[in-house]
Amino acid sequence: MIARLCGTLAEKQPNQIVVDVGGVGYRVFIPFSTYAGLPGVGEATVVWTVTYVREDAFHLYGFATLEEKNLFNLLTGVSGVGGRLALAILSTLAPATIVEALANEDINTLSRVPGIGKKSAQRLALELKEKVAGVAGSLPSAPRNQTAATPSPGLLRNELTSALINLGFKPLQVEQTLRRTLTNDVTRLEDALRLALKDLSS
Repeated sequence: MIARLCGTLAEKQPNQIVVDVGGVGYRVFIPFSTYAGLPGVGEATVVWTVTYVREDAFHLYGFATLEEKNLFNLLTGVSGVGGRLALAILSTLAPATIVEALANEDINTLSRVPGIGKKSAQRLALELKEKVAGVAGSLPSAPRNQTAATPSPGLLRNELTSALINLGFKPLQVEQTLRRTLTNDVTRLEDALRLALKDLSS
């Protein structure tokens, strides 16, 4: 089992990265909470990982902090929540917001996640309400690294489109929300994604 990767960030996209460790590139699927704090390509990075193995797949899921990794493991421990849906939860809601919503049984907040209906949200809250206290201590409330270069408008649009589609939104939904939210004032991907998600959940 691969529990952590320490190496060079060789590639990054909103939903996945490649980490070069000793000449071997590991593709790692990540939530947006992790992407927002990544260093630039070519810089050193550390990613906490969960290894997912089945007959037809071998996936690595990566996280900026051990607390996010533990939260991912809690989420995937609930029946019907796989790795992709757990990443969608961590990408749509800040980790601290997830913990608060589970602890308070805030079904409306949880059901904002694509793929999570009210019944699924109720099941998550019921099963995890008592368990989330163990990961609530030092969850990040904001991106840790703000030094990344500002992407060009075209690149920003492409990255935002990719992130939203990977969260489960339909291309037409994405195009419509980008028309409403992507303005010249928005230059950072994390800001653009938060505005788009707010628009999509309204």
